Amino acid sequence: MIADSHRLSIVRVLPDVAALSASLGIAYLFDWEVKDLVWSLWLGSLVLGYLTVLSAIAAGAYVGLQMIRHKEFKKQHRIPAIIIGTAIGLFLLGFFSLHFCAFHAVHSVFLQHFFPVEGMPRDGFGQAFMNPPLLWLLVFRHLVAPYGLFLVAAIIAERNHVFRPLIATVQAVRMERASDVPPEDVARGCPGKKGSSVGDVMTRPYANVIRMHLLIFFFAFCHAMSADSFLVYAVVYLVYLFPWREVRQARSSPKTEADGASTCA
Repeated sequence: MIADSHRLSIVRVLPDVAALSASLGIAYLFDWEVKDLVWSLWLGSLVLGYLTVLSAIAAGAYVGLQMIRHKEFKKQHRIPAIIIGTAIGLFLLGFFSLHFCAFHAVHSVFLQHFFPVEGMPRDGFGQAFMNPPLLWLLVFRHLVAPYGLFLVAAIIAERNHVFRPLIATVQAVRMERASDVPPEDVARGCPGKKGSSVGDVMTRPYANVIRMHLLIFFFAFCHAMSADSFLVYAVVYLVYLFPWREVRQARSSPKTEADGASTCA
C-alpha cells in the first residue's frame, strides 16, 4: 500500500514538474526580465483567481440543481427556487467580477508605472476599473500573446485549487446518494471536512493576490540590487509552481497520504 501511495503521489506531481520546467524554459529562452515575471504573475493571479470564483459558483449551482431534482422537492416550488438560485448566482458573479477585477485593474496602474509594457496604456488597465469586460479585452490584447504560455503552466500547477470547489461538490453529491450525508455537508462541498466550504475557497484568489504582491516586492528588491538573474527567477518559480504539498504528503503516513489524495483534503 505504501508503494502504491508513493506511485500515486509521483503521478500527481508529474504535471506540476512539467509546468515548472516549461515556465523555466520560457523565461530562459525568451530572456525574460523582472518586468516579464511581474506581469506574468499578475496575469496568472487574475485568470486563476477568476476561474476559482467561477468554479465555486458552479459548485453552488450544481448543488441547487440536485436539490431541486430530488424527489422530495415539491414541484410547485421548483420554478421559484430556480429563479431565486439564478438571481443569487448572478449577484455573486457580478459582485466578485467587479471587486476582483477592479482590484487587479488598480494594481495594474502601479505595475505599469514601475514595470511598463510597450504598447500598453500609460495607466495600465485603470480605464477598465469597474468594467470587467473591458479589462478582459485589454488583457487579451496586451498580455495573452507574450505571457500566455506561462498562464498555461500556472493553470496546470494550480489545477487542484482552481477546480476543487466543483470537483469536490460533485463527489460530495455522489457520496450523499450512497449514504446518509447531511445536505448541509454537501452544500459545503466536502462532507465531514472542515475548511473546504465554498466560502473558504473564495478567499484563495485573494490569498494569491497577497502572494503575488510579496513576489513583486521581492522582484523589485532584486532589480534594485542588480540581482535579477535567471537564478532568482528559478528560485521564485520553484516556490510558486513546485508541488510542495505533494512532497509533504509523500513523507507522511499512508493514512495521511490517502486523505491527501482526495480532492476534499
